[in-house]
Amino acid sequence: RGAVNDFAQVIPAEYERRMSDLARLVWERAGVALVVATFPDLGGEPIEEFANRLYEAWGIGKKGEDKGLLILLAMKERRIRVETGYGVEGILPDAKVGAIMDRYIIPYLRRGMIGEGLYSGLLAFAQVVAEEEGVELKGAPAPLPRRRTTPALFFPIFFPLLFFLLFFFSLGARRRALRRRALPFLIIGPYFGGGFGGGFGGFGGGFGSFGGFGGGLSGGGGATRGF
Repeated sequence: RGAVNDFAQVIPAEYERRMSDLARLVWERAGVALVVATFPDLGGEPIEEFANRLYEAWGIGKKGEDKGLLILLAMKERRIRVETGYGVEGILPDAKVGAIMDRYIIPYLRRGMIGEGLYSGLLAFAQVVAEEEGVELKGAPAPLPRRRTTPALFFPIFFPLLFFLLFFFSLGARRRALRRRALPFLIIGPYFGGGFGGGFGGFGGGFGSFGGFGGGLSGGGGATRGF
């Protein structure tokens, strides 16, 4: 995988690209690995335990330095967890992580703006890291402009059409829900089944072109929020 692992398929392509570019920039200039992962379902496991196991299974950050951060989003549970490595706990204590989530991530997620929220949060964490490491993030992709909402004048015109579309979308959602019942096994099973010895096989050699999956350990710190 890479810096952005959208197993739930909820991140727009433009935001996935921007987050990947930002993570690459932070890794190259500050040596801190920033990783995002979304899952449709955690299979009943608490997000804190899942995030900790995922972090250490992937080995985020360099071994011995443990400078990494994982943003884990669970759609069915409507929970988000930020897990920090030992090496960044000093600059990102739990209270600060939670404050960043409350300000930069959660307001977007509650409006269904997944890509915007994750990128906004990732950028905030990146800025903390850059300041601590004494580096500049020139060239970092800027946030996209907020999408305009439809003026209230047009709601009476489009309301019948909206109701009609929502009805058919709900039918489609039911079909997708049936298909997604198999996803916890397809996604979680290969990662955690049988232990970590062979799990996440593609990560030992590097973080794409970053080298950001090098055996780093989680410090167990971070914060969890619902949305």
